[in-house]
Amino acid sequence: MCRRFALPLALCLVTSLVAACKKEVDYSQATPPKTSTTTVDPQHVPESSTSMNPVVPPQSSLPSSRPAAAAASQAQVDLLEYSIHMQPSYAAGPQVFAVANAGKENHGLVIEGNGSQVKLANELARGDRSTLSVDLKPGTYTAWCPVDGHKAKGMLTTFTVGNAH
Repeated sequence: MCRRFALPLALCLVTSLVAACKKEVDYSQATPPKTSTTTVDPQHVPESSTSMNPVVPPQSSLPSSRPAAAAASQAQVDLLEYSIHMQPSYAAGPQVFAVANAGKENHGLVIEGNGSQVKLANELARGDRSTLSVDLKPGTYTAWCPVDGHKAKGMLTTFTVGNAH
C-alpha cells in the first residue's frame, strides 16, 4: 500500500520544490527609459537618400597611404600518408598555400627551390590547417614533409613556377 502512494508523493514533492525555486523577474529595470532627447525627427530621411543609415565601404576598401602590394593567390595543398597533393605549376609572384593535413599522422611542409626554403612553423595534426606564404620566382621547386622520414617514404613532389601572367 505504501508503494501506491510513493510515486504521487515524490511527484508532489518535486513540483513543490520547483515552484519554490522560481523567482519572478522585474523587467521594469531592464527596459530603456521611455523619454528621448533627440532634437531631430528620427523619421526624417533626406529626399536623395534611400535609407536612414549611410552606406560606408568596408575598411579594406578605403584608400590607404600605403602602396598597394601584389595580391597573393591561394592554392590548396593536401598532406596524406605519404603523398602531397598540389598543382604541378604556379605563376611567379606571391603565393599562399592553404595546407591541410588530410592524413592520419602528423605532417609538415617544406618548399625549397631557386635558392630559398620556407616551411610551416609547426607540424599539423590530423585535420589541422595552416597557411604558408611564399614569393615564388620562376624555376623548379620541391615540396616535402620533414616529419619522421616521410620524405624518404615518398612524401615529396616537384612543381614548376613560370613567369607571372
